[in-house]
Amino acid sequence: MTEKLQFEELPITDKFMRQKRLIQERGELALIEDGESFQHLAYFSLKKGRGYYRGGHYHRNKVEHFYMVSGRVRVQLVDLEIGEKSEVILKAGQRVTIYPNCAHRFEAEEDAQVIEYYDSTYDPQDDIPYVEF
Repeated sequence: MTEKLQFEELPITDKFMRQKRLIQERGELALIEDGESFQHLAYFSLKKGRGYYRGGHYHRNKVEHFYMVSGRVRVQLVDLEIGEKSEVILKAGQRVTIYPNCAHRFEAEEDAQVIEYYDSTYDPQDDIPYVEF
């Protein structure tokens, strides 16, 4: 599964870095991406609750990036090329990259806020439903 998923925790620092979190008394700055191009930027919230989820699909072409603003989500994953299933828990300040042919579904363990971005425009033909989590 490691070739279909890249999981990172943004470092908390006041030093210059292209991706980081700066936490100060006055608030937080999250430098999620600096220097990479993207054409799609979205925000979604997800409430904890039975049957509530986002995703439940995979992509043949798209590489997606997600940054956790707040909360906690469980991400169910299936590498469709080898059939391997796994899960990761994402919390505030973490980022995950999901590569093609990796089915994914997000479920909130705590109400969550998430930013999604990728380097292409949305293509509905590349959103393929997947239900066998």
